[in-house]
Amino acid sequence: MGTIQILQGEGAAFRKGAEDVAMFEPRHRTRGPFGGKHLDLRDGRAVDLSGLDYLALGSDPRVKQLMVESLTQHDCGIPGSEAIIQMEQTHALEEALSRYHLGGGAALTFSAGYGTNFSVMEALGLRTRSHFIRLHEDVAPMRATADVPTLFFMDGDLHFSARHGIRFARKLQPEACAAYTYRTGDAEHLELLLRQSLESHGDRAVRIILTDTVESATGREFDMATLCRLAESYDCMLYADEAHAVGALGPQGRGITAKVKDFERYRERLMLMGTLTKVFCQPGGYVVMRDTGLARLLKFCSPQHVFSAPIAPWVAAATVKVLDLVAGEHGERRREQVRRVSRRVRERLEQADFELVSHTDTPILAIPLRNARVGTQVLEFMRREGFIISVFQAPLMPVGREVLRLAMRADLDDEDVEHLLQALIHCRETLRFTAPA
Repeated sequence: MGTIQILQGEGAAFRKGAEDVAMFEPRHRTRGPFGGKHLDLRDGRAVDLSGLDYLALGSDPRVKQLMVESLTQHDCGIPGSEAIIQMEQTHALEEALSRYHLGGGAALTFSAGYGTNFSVMEALGLRTRSHFIRLHEDVAPMRATADVPTLFFMDGDLHFSARHGIRFARKLQPEACAAYTYRTGDAEHLELLLRQSLESHGDRAVRIILTDTVESATGREFDMATLCRLAESYDCMLYADEAHAVGALGPQGRGITAKVKDFERYRERLMLMGTLTKVFCQPGGYVVMRDTGLARLLKFCSPQHVFSAPIAPWVAAATVKVLDLVAGEHGERRREQVRRVSRRVRERLEQADFELVSHTDTPILAIPLRNARVGTQVLEFMRREGFIISVFQAPLMPVGREVLRLAMRADLDDEDVEHLLQALIHCRETLRFTAPA
């Protein structure tokens, strides 16, 4: 059996498996223009509850006008690597993001959220042992701390992109970094691991606590106040992935961490990651921190910054203006709308005896599935009822923790909510996809 036969055989087996596994390939394809809330499918129209636009700004005339103006002003091409040149628009965006989150400091921008986490984890894991640094040891001697390892303390449900970057760094240089996983949301377990690391490494280590602030699959909100206190007590940096919170949650939409009492006290220890793809309606990701020197080191140690193209200037320029809109009164009105919608849907589901994985004010609602195989049937049933929803299963969720995921939007009206509830009740009666609460 040769190369072609092996690869084609694997492809055929995958397609057969896709009949039962919802994650193997898209269950729906749109036609015509992308409509935001309403999507045109081959067999009708549906409300999209699988998307990322929580504030529904993608259809907002103000946002569209900002993008048109930016594209009219700037060339639509992509500049070269930021190892050589940085555009004024990207610099302005990074300054705006650092002010928005931390009142100043520095930001690194990337062309995607996944690449942000992966690249920053690799850079933090290797630090001065990075191949790029070692190539220039004659002009950038950093031997004083070269033997100091990075110790990562990861929440059990940390996003795969960050875990992927840590795994890659450990593979490159096992002696440079180590990773410890604490049980999801379990601060006592985390503190135990931190104490053990003090016994084994003393203060000769860089310690970094890593967590999502909102779990992307279930909407669970994590206790950032406790993590901030632990970071201070054990001299750690705290890397918080705010991807599903930025713009939608917290004061001015600055995320869950910004709600922590005495937030300013912890700013020097924070690295806050966000994406532009949710509320800001743009491609890209970023991480902000207070120390500009550390930001420059991480940028140089990140292969993506050296070898990949940056965010397009017209996108960066538009995002600065959308950021002002999100942080202001217009954004606050949208945040209140999506909070109201989320609470109403959550309350109605609870009244109808649906079990929910979490009970927070995030725009993400999740209902546990009784098994993975029923997921494809639920997707098809809800599509016929006029809704596009998500089923999260492996690799997005651990085996045995599959969920039906609903992403709320600020532009859902009372009729949408009532129709959704009746469709879910009908689906439960027909497929028995979930047990009563």
